[in-house]
Amino acid sequence: MDLTNVDKAALAQQLRKPEGSMGKEVGKAMELYNGKAISFTLESLHIQPRDHVLEIGFGPGEGIAQAVQLTPQGYVAGIDHSPVMLTMAGERNHRAIMQEHVELTLGSADKLPYEDASFDKIFSVNVFHFWTDPARELAECRRVLKPGGSIAFFLTHPSSWLPGLRDTGVFIAREAEDIEKLLLAAGFGNVETHTTKTEPDGKGFVVVGRG
Repeated sequence: MDLTNVDKAALAQQLRKPEGSMGKEVGKAMELYNGKAISFTLESLHIQPRDHVLEIGFGPGEGIAQAVQLTPQGYVAGIDHSPVMLTMAGERNHRAIMQEHVELTLGSADKLPYEDASFDKIFSVNVFHFWTDPARELAECRRVLKPGGSIAFFLTHPSSWLPGLRDTGVFIAREAEDIEKLLLAAGFGNVETHTTKTEPDGKGFVVVGRG
């Protein structure tokens, strides 16, 4: 799917919450464009084989699949508010789900359906820019993160967004420093940023913090 030729208002809504046949195509594009960003994010978390890992906004399931490979004795959970993505990610990770290595849930980040201190690591890729007031989402992340656990948020830099997305009002342009301040305000410590290149020729960053 050539995202450059899609109506930007419709595309922005689909990127926020993929729906219908267009949502499936957007999901395929996410899998293509976000693979390296996911790898970079997971590397920043130094995931261990027995870790319990949560992905927020798992999309088509590539991040879940990569996390599974890193946690042979662990557990991977994912939450997303799109039924279309739940189906795609379920198909992508069917074997791991059957082996009870993975559990995928339909829901939202402002009300996570997990017990306190459930996860060693939490991550999301290109989700934070949809959160208008992330205080609730970050409070929930901190609640379900184990003491001393790590969290990582990857974002494509606003300068690398497709032309027109910024004007839709769906995406919130934030610099790494903005994310750092929000994490510190939510009670996370040891906050730091790492930058990288994104597909096809842009740039992005991951902000990491500790619970």
